[in-house]
Amino acid sequence: MPAWSNTDAPTSKPKFDVERQTREVTQLTVATGNTSGNNVITFTYYDGTASSNLSNVIAIGQYVYGTNVSANGVANFFKSNNTVSAISGNTVTLTNNLFGTVSAGAIVEVDKAISLRTNNIANTYFQDTILVTATRAANGNNTIANTGNFSAGWVHVTKKTNSDGTVRYLKETLVALANPTASNTSSGNTSFGQIVSGV
Repeated sequence: MPAWSNTDAPTSKPKFDVERQTREVTQLTVATGNTSGNNVITFTYYDGTASSNLSNVIAIGQYVYGTNVSANGVANFFKSNNTVSAISGNTVTLTNNLFGTVSAGAIVEVDKAISLRTNNIANTYFQDTILVTATRAANGNNTIANTGNFSAGWVHVTKKTNSDGTVRYLKETLVALANPTASNTSSGNTSFGQIVSGV
């Protein structure tokens, strides 16, 4: 897995610990596969006994990763587009359909979201890391006068309120890129508003 990419896809963000959204719970082996358009997978029993119940190991709402199981996300790092919606014994129902065949013997990883304390800056760190291109830098939010010039690449923007109530915006270039590629005009959004716009 590359450490980052030069496109504005969520999974292209720098893979630094502060960007992490999920942690691995377990990896399961598919017992009975399924085909595209279906959303049920049967796994081998977790401890090898017929009395096993995967609900003792994984939980509804946790994220799943694997070939043809999730179309985006990075296992053990960024949230996927597919989660567990129901568990019955060793059979798991997913929120979204498979987009290809999942064969017996395939490995599927299940991750849980990282829980952070309220008001912890890490809660919004991922949201506040944006891809800045030359166009976006030129279209920086003029109402944020002290943000200054942007470098092209992955930039983390922090909103800071001083003790006197004045608001400042701090920026840190995490990864400088020569040719970043933006395709989504809303990707300049942060947890506190849009900082840059355009592609």
